[in-house]
Amino acid sequence: MGKLIWHDLSRRISLIASVYAVWAGLWGIFFRKFFWDFLGGILRDPGGLQPSPKAAVFISIIVKFPVIQIITMVLGFIMTALEYPVPILKGTALHRNFGIRVVILIIQAIAAVLFYQVFFPPAQSSGDLFFFPSEVNKHEEIGVEWEIRLCTALQKKPLAPVPAEEAGVVSSNQPIESGISKKPDPFAPPYVPNLYIGDLHDVSTGTEYSILLNKFSVVPHHFLLVTKEFLPQTSPLLPHDLVQTYLMLLAARKARKNYLAFYNCGSNSGASQDHKHIQFIEVEDGGPPIERLAKAAKLEVADKPFSLTSMPYANHVYRLPTLSNDASPEQIEEAVFLPFLSLLDLVISTVRHAENYPSGTPSYNVILTLEHMHLIPRRWESYTLGESGATLSINSLGFAGMLLVKSESERQALEQEKIGEVLRGVGLESVHELQVAGTSMEAMDETGA
Repeated sequence: MGKLIWHDLSRRISLIASVYAVWAGLWGIFFRKFFWDFLGGILRDPGGLQPSPKAAVFISIIVKFPVIQIITMVLGFIMTALEYPVPILKGTALHRNFGIRVVILIIQAIAAVLFYQVFFPPAQSSGDLFFFPSEVNKHEEIGVEWEIRLCTALQKKPLAPVPAEEAGVVSSNQPIESGISKKPDPFAPPYVPNLYIGDLHDVSTGTEYSILLNKFSVVPHHFLLVTKEFLPQTSPLLPHDLVQTYLMLLAARKARKNYLAFYNCGSNSGASQDHKHIQFIEVEDGGPPIERLAKAAKLEVADKPFSLTSMPYANHVYRLPTLSNDASPEQIEEAVFLPFLSLLDLVISTVRHAENYPSGTPSYNVILTLEHMHLIPRRWESYTLGESGATLSINSLGFAGMLLVKSESERQALEQEKIGEVLRGVGLESVHELQVAGTSMEAMDETGA
C-alpha cells in the first residue's frame, strides 16, 4: 500500500510539473529572458548589466528565437500525456517505461531553468500594472506604412488620470502647468515594488535615475527612465540624460532587442506628468515607421541635420554615427549632444517663425534610436477629428508613425481625415527646407544644379 501511495504521489508531482512547464514555456515565448545572463556578466555604472559573450548562444535560442521554450512545452505535453495518461498510450510499453519518464523530466527541468521572465508578469498579476490588449492595423499614406493601434480596452481604463504618454500614445488632455504639480507625483519615491526595476547613477554629474515599469501599458515592457530629483518635463534633455538613454538602447541591442526612446517636452507635446521622464518601448527590427523613412534618406551632406521633406509638418533629423556596444559615456556624449543642440536650435527657429504660437515654453517631441535623432516642434497637444468630434492626443509616438485609437470609429475617422493632416494640425509648417543641410534641395543649391 505504501508503494502505491508513493507511486501515485510521484505521478501527481510529475503531472503538475509538466503542466507548469507547458504554461511557463508559453509565457516564455511572449516574455523572453535568459535567466542566467548575470553569470560572467559585467555590471557597469552607468550602463547596467552586460551579459558575457559566452551567453550569446543562450540569448539566441531563448531571446531571439524561443527554441528552448518550445522544447520545454513539447516535453511538458509528452509527460502530461504519459502521466495522465491519454487512452492511446495507457498500458503500452512506452507508458510502462519509467526510465524514459525520468530522462524526459530531467531534460524538461534543465530546459525550464534556462529561461525566466521578471517584472512585467508579477506587476500585472499583482494589479500594480494595467495592461490593455490591442491590435495593430497598417495604413499606407504619403509613402509611410503607419501603425494604428486599436485598443478598445482604454474605454474602460481606471478612473484615475492615465498619462497620455504612459498609456502608450494617447489618453489625457491635461497640460503641464509650468512645472507646478497639483496632483501627487507618481514618479517620486517610495516606488511600488512591482513597478520598480532599479536605479542608475551618472558618474560625471552625480545625477540619480530610477527605472520604472509603465503602470498603464498598451505594449509589454514599456518602461521609464525617471530623474530621482524632481525636474520639470518642460526642461530640455541634458548631456547625461542623453548618455543614459543611449546606454539603455545599447543594452537592448546587446540583448537582441530593438528599443525606441522618446521624450515629450512641454505642455503641448502630449505629456501629462510634470516629473521629467524618458520612455522606452520595444519596436520591430526595422524600427518605427518614421525611422524606416529616415534610413532610406540619401544624404548629400553628412554630420548635419536634415529634414524628411515628404512629411507635411516641420521635422528635424540627425543621422548619428555608429557606436559599438562598448562605447564609453564620453564617446556617446560626443556623438549625441551636439546633434541634439543643433536640432533644438532648428526647433526654436521654427517656433519663432510660426504665427500666433501659444505663449510659454516651446513644446517639442524627441525620438531617439541608435541611428537617428528626431525633434518635432509642436503647436497643439490634441486634434479633433472632423465630423466624429473625437479628440486624439498626440505625443512622440504619433510622429514616430505609431498612433493609438480607442474605437473602430476613431480609426476610420483618422484614416478618413488623413494622418498627415492630423500631424500637421498639431505640429508646425516647415520653414527650414533650404537651411537644413542634407536635404536634396540644399544639395542641389550647393552644387549649383
